[in-house]
Amino acid sequence: MRFRKAFWLLTPLLLLAFCAGPRHAPTIRFPYLWLGLQGFGGDIDKQQLREPSGICYHARRGTLFVVGDEGEVAEIKKDGTPVANTIVKGDLEAITVVPETGLLYIGVEGADVILEFDPEKKEVRRRFPINRSFNGDPNFLQKQTDRYDNGIESLAFVPDPKHPEGGTFYVGNQWDPPMIMEVLVPLKSSRAAEAEAKIIRVLPFRMDDPAAMYYDPVTKRLNIVSDADNILVEVTLDGKMVKQYAFLGYNQEGLCRDDEGYLYIAQDMGGIIKVKDLRKR
Repeated sequence: MRFRKAFWLLTPLLLLAFCAGPRHAPTIRFPYLWLGLQGFGGDIDKQQLREPSGICYHARRGTLFVVGDEGEVAEIKKDGTPVANTIVKGDLEAITVVPETGLLYIGVEGADVILEFDPEKKEVRRRFPINRSFNGDPNFLQKQTDRYDNGIESLAFVPDPKHPEGGTFYVGNQWDPPMIMEVLVPLKSSRAAEAEAKIIRVLPFRMDDPAAMYYDPVTKRLNIVSDADNILVEVTLDGKMVKQYAFLGYNQEGLCRDDEGYLYIAQDMGGIIKVKDLRKR
């Protein structure tokens, strides 16, 4: 998200003009415990990763995977200790894991492609370009322009053992229009190196700049962060907002929760924040 970093240098009035539109007023401050003083929380980024834009927790490996705008895929421990770093071509904005296989899926902004990444071999296995058409509109998902950043910004896989593909992906589109889409990716029905992904549904819930997202299998809700409004919302898979919070962090573009109840926030301006999530599930 290179444009916004430059844009924040402009005046507040210009910022307000750019972001004009419906705003969301959070009902409560997000409940968390800051752990920096104990030495195992706060900003855990020990590598000073460039523009971290997506993060997910890999339960099988017990590690975190972080992606950035410059194509970096970093595997780190829960305390931020580096494990491995790989470079993948593209502006990487989001990452999620499929629990059944342990494979990672990375969202590429602008190209609107989902990459299948093998964490063992550290390589891209397959590509899934998203068909831009929906409901008869061939350009429903608009292409990125030079005017400002646009395209897929967040990504979460929702498992469903009864689904022929094992589940579907929920994708946050940044602008034009800002929305949450359910996307069908042929994980099992195709073995081709490149196969088309399709938009099958758009959630009725709308928010500006859904920059970070993860799925909570306990509550069966999407947790989505609006970078533009600094809020976190809990949304059902039918698109009904259940809760909303004023959220911590700055330029929050990645979000995940581990198996111990810690929340990780990847900030595009730098830093990976770790806090204890105090919400009841």
